[in-house]
Amino acid sequence: MIDGIKIYDLKTNSDQLEVNPYLLEDWTTTVQNADGVVKYGLAEHFGLKFQIKHHKVRLQGSLHKYRNAGRHNYDDFTAVDVEKVVKELSERFEIDTKQTELNNVEFGVNVVLPFGVSVVLDNLIVYKGEPFIKVVEEGMNYYQCKKTHFIIKIYDKGKQYKLPGNVLRFEIKVMRMQYLKTKGVPIRYLSDLLNKSIYEPLGNILTEVFESILFGDNTINEKALNGKELETFLRGSNPKTWQVAAGGQKVSRKMQRLESSFKDVLDRHRAGLNFGSVVSELIRKKSLELSNFYQEIEHILRLENVHFLPTDNQEPKDPNVHFLHFSYSVKNVHLANTKIKKCASCRKVLKGNNLKYCSERCKIKKDERNQRSNPKNNFKGQFKRVIETPSLFDVSVLVKLTEQQKKWINIT
Repeated sequence: MIDGIKIYDLKTNSDQLEVNPYLLEDWTTTVQNADGVVKYGLAEHFGLKFQIKHHKVRLQGSLHKYRNAGRHNYDDFTAVDVEKVVKELSERFEIDTKQTELNNVEFGVNVVLPFGVSVVLDNLIVYKGEPFIKVVEEGMNYYQCKKTHFIIKIYDKGKQYKLPGNVLRFEIKVMRMQYLKTKGVPIRYLSDLLNKSIYEPLGNILTEVFESILFGDNTINEKALNGKELETFLRGSNPKTWQVAAGGQKVSRKMQRLESSFKDVLDRHRAGLNFGSVVSELIRKKSLELSNFYQEIEHILRLENVHFLPTDNQEPKDPNVHFLHFSYSVKNVHLANTKIKKCASCRKVLKGNNLKYCSERCKIKKDERNQRSNPKNNFKGQFKRVIETPSLFDVSVLVKLTEQQKKWINIT
């Protein structure tokens, strides 16, 4: 999950680094003074850049690429992999990881989609009022959204590396480490990346940020919309509509109502599935898969004489075989027990497990929807029970329905 890092002051001996056997052939740029002392040097090694300037060392690059000898970062990079890389860097380059502060850190996931990545990229609108900008850099195309403390990047990883399948990369680059502190994720020093408890909350941040992105839907047939729906759809699809404007809470409430109406239009008229929900779930699952907790469960189940309890819940005959009272598979068990709780109305990730709604507004909106849908659903259930209950004669001829009730059960 952790990928790129940037460190302005790597706690290591710069003189020793200049002659480090792993970097001897990698120093490509050096500037020496009259005494032959290196004033500036740059070495690129397996996706990492070491820079020496006046005996101060900078380090930046991809830990994920380093693990793959600098070739790529499209495979899985677990919490255990991060630990191995950090420890190896510490040993090879004599880094004091407990004193080395991180200035930037990048984390994200690669997920395989059941549809083209362009379905997601072509429908990006904004993240909290900030539009996504397409960037072309070193032959690579990606979309990014810059906020004060972090940058969101999303792109076609499969296209970048010519991979089979539809591989989407979604990542967050933290520009100010204070952002993670406000989220309750204790990452300050390089050694903190060894703390496996940070990975699940990082996954929660990824999911929460993705679900706050406003997407359009280019499968919508504008001709099928009525006048009010078309106006809402066109306004909502325009990134300029959502750019933050002055006006306080009144404007904020107005934009919230517009967003709600816009999403309602999409839900009623989209031709395909809700791709945003699909990708959100894939990001959540991949984050959990890369976390240490998932791997520990996998390890437990690989231990000798540990098996799943049979589906019929019968105890094993062999007393020496220890069964775990789980059903289905380890992935399903883990995901069910660690499922992020979402608002019952807008599906936004909730920060408290005892909450059902993210706001009073969402609760009211859900209640209003229930008031509209409950009469229909209750009647359909009652009608089905009456018709299907065994009797001596056909009771359907005795049932008198209103025109509205006929529509509910598709009777003309």
